[in-house]
This record gives sequence, structure tokens and C-alpha cells, in this order.
Amino acid sequence: MLRSVVLLICFVTSPAYALCTKATIEQDYRQADIVVRALTTAETTVADDEPSDEFKNIWGEYSPVRLNKLRVVEIFKGKPGQSVNLFQTLDSGRFDVQLGKDYLFFISYYPITNTTPSVARGATFIRHTCGQSKLWKAVSSSELTQLEALKRRR
Repeated sequence: MLRSVVLLICFVTSPAYALCTKATIEQDYRQADIVVRALTTAETTVADDEPSDEFKNIWGEYSPVRLNKLRVVEIFKGKPGQSVNLFQTLDSGRFDVQLGKDYLFFISYYPITNTTPSVARGATFIRHTCGQSKLWKAVSSSELTQLEALKRRR
């Protein structure tokens, strides 16, 4: 029982990669640290180089992760600079990012905890893998109008 509670606490304090949501663009926008149109320019898949004992207890010995480098094309929220690192564990809950593709991303800075993989430090994560983030070509004109209006309100 105690182990279940500890695991639940660990999951609650970590980003919810597989979290599906019915959040609107406005709700995802409010929750995100950064909202950008960005192009995926690089992809690196690695094993975490310093998994803690707590990380191993949750995820096991091998911890494949992916860092995507995103070149910011347009900013709707936040101050990300010219590029952003996007961190994801390689599991069924990840958002499928393809190299060379243009996306609308609702992202937040990855929280630093004692189970944070070292490669995630300073990186971002997708707010909801089945939320409003999507290929840029799938963004409708009404969604773009909403984003522009939210940007002006800030």
C-alpha cells in the first residue's frame, strides 16, 4: 500500500505526458508557459545519463528519452528565445514529433525534481499529448484567430 502511495505521489509531481484533455485552446493557452509555432530542427535519442534510484524505481534501468530542438517561428505566449528543447520519454504517451515538420506547441518548462532525468533539465514538455498541440498545417483559421486574440490580451 505504501509503495502505491509513493508511486502515485511521484506521478502527480511529474508532467502528465499521456494526459488527454478536452481543454479548449484558451485553457491550454492559460496552462502553458510557452505557446509557439516551431519547426523541429534536430532530434536526439539517449538513455538518461544519471537516473536516480527513485527514477529507476519508477521507470526501470533503461530510460530512453528524446530531445527535440525546436526553432521558434512565431511566439503566441512566453519568451522562449530563438530555440527551445522539447523533452519526452519514449513511451506510448508521447506526442509524435517529426523532424523537419512545423507545429503549434503548447509547452511548459520541465519541473526539476529528484527524479528528473538530467537531459530534461532546462527543457520543456508538451502540456497535453492529445490537447491542442498539432501540426501547423492542421491549425484552422478560427484557431489562429483565437491565438492572436489571446496574444493581444497578454
